[in-house]
Amino acid sequence: MDLVITHWRLAAVAALFFCGVALRRADWGSAGHGRALLKFVFNVALPILILGALTGVPLAREHALLPITAICTSLAGWGAAAWVARRFALPKTGEGAMVLCAMSINVSMVYPFAALSLGTAAFSQLVMFDMGHAVMVWTVTTVVACKYGGHADDIPVLLRRTLATPALWVLFISLGLNLGGAPIPHDFLHVVLIVGQCLILLVPLSMGLLVSARGIRRPEVITAVFLRSGFGFLVGLLLVWVFRLHGTSAAIALLGASAPIGFTAPVLSAREGLDLDLAASAGAISVFLGTLWIPLAMVFFPR
Repeated sequence: MDLVITHWRLAAVAALFFCGVALRRADWGSAGHGRALLKFVFNVALPILILGALTGVPLAREHALLPITAICTSLAGWGAAAWVARRFALPKTGEGAMVLCAMSINVSMVYPFAALSLGTAAFSQLVMFDMGHAVMVWTVTTVVACKYGGHADDIPVLLRRTLATPALWVLFISLGLNLGGAPIPHDFLHVVLIVGQCLILLVPLSMGLLVSARGIRRPEVITAVFLRSGFGFLVGLLLVWVFRLHGTSAAIALLGASAPIGFTAPVLSAREGLDLDLAASAGAISVFLGTLWIPLAMVFFPR
């Protein structure tokens, strides 16, 4: 009880997820509302957050290594999931869905908790980890989904759409302003960061509106959850050792590598005709567990 009282803000963020679940069960909200909120976060809140987090902080070695850590984690998940799916003798659609679950890292689920616990420098490192994963999603993960779905002709169109993503352009602009030493007032950037962190609180609410409990008893569903967070954590440990990360940067690498399944997995599974039941069920379980372990991990996060 003392832990909950002391860190009531973390508990409140976790409660937003269950508010979303309650709203959907009461028919006051729907999956469509959840998708609309995530679209707003992706196109508006995330670019604001990136601008505030990366423009004014000194860039360090970790800002380059953490995106690479995210990319390596996603690639390792791809290989492991493909191997495991074949042990289950899953059809191509099932293997594709499991691969997407292992590759899709839900860093946006970490943001609301991190915003309440991390300083600006540490938060900027988390954003860079997410940007490494985002580049993977916009390129390799999208191509993988198309290949499993037999829609290779869609790849050029999807990659061109990626180049129009607001968050990608804001990332390049923010890094350019930072490296160029642009004289942007610190107070302005602080306000932008606060606004972005407030808007990102829509993420757990939207995920509560999106979760589905179908197919939970399938063994491959639980396996997909483990591949994303359990196997991801082990890969993160290895990469922390390889890249010689320490302190806050090591903790961010492990937290990001263990994050729940991203909603990219069910979205791409639905679009490419893969096993949506597997992807959606694994995503629901993974996100639910994330609302329990992420705030607890933030309590013990190195300051």
